[in-house]
Amino acid sequence: MNRTLLLDIDGVLIRDKNLLGHVRDNCVRYVQTKFPSCKNPVETNRTLYLAYGHTARGLRDVHHIDVSDFNEHVYDRHLMDHLTEVIYSNEFQKEARDLHDLMHTGWSIALFTNAPIQWARPVARAISDRIYVSCVGSDLTALKPEPGAYMSFMNGGNYIYVDDSLKNLGPTRKMKHWNPVYFGDETVEWCPTVSSISEICKLVKTNTFDIPNGIGASK
Repeated sequence: MNRTLLLDIDGVLIRDKNLLGHVRDNCVRYVQTKFPSCKNPVETNRTLYLAYGHTARGLRDVHHIDVSDFNEHVYDRHLMDHLTEVIYSNEFQKEARDLHDLMHTGWSIALFTNAPIQWARPVARAISDRIYVSCVGSDLTALKPEPGAYMSFMNGGNYIYVDDSLKNLGPTRKMKHWNPVYFGDETVEWCPTVSSISEICKLVKTNTFDIPNGIGASK
């Protein structure tokens, strides 16, 4: 059975606070531009993201705003230049080598994100040109943690899925051959916790994942 390590991007592979803040600030500016009557765009952006899983979907579904230009405006040249700086930093490159080496042990790696392809592709290529990318939020129809977001991986493989959102990990607790792993500092009863890419690689190398939900899922 194929063995695949699924990695979220923001909060797992990309953890630079300045870069993630840059993304948030661009989202807030987009809200200001498309919804000028909004009195508090920072709070509106946060609320829409939490309630609808994506700022653009919230603007579209609640306020009936055309958001077809969301990715163009948010993931602009300045943000992408900032991303390039981060993925070619010494820290990211070291982690990329660890993941690249893991692939030589028989594991596949895929990026599983609500972010658009223009954000995910450079991150994937900085690790390996053999990494599959699933940008489930590209058309805003099925976003993590909605069940439809996970369907592209329902092909009988064996998955270790690492995310910094327990909400996104939650659906996999009852999914056959899925093993959730939380990326963060808090202890979780129903799945392992890691706080670095090196810990992820160590976990993958030192555990057996040939049974459904084999590393700490609820019984």
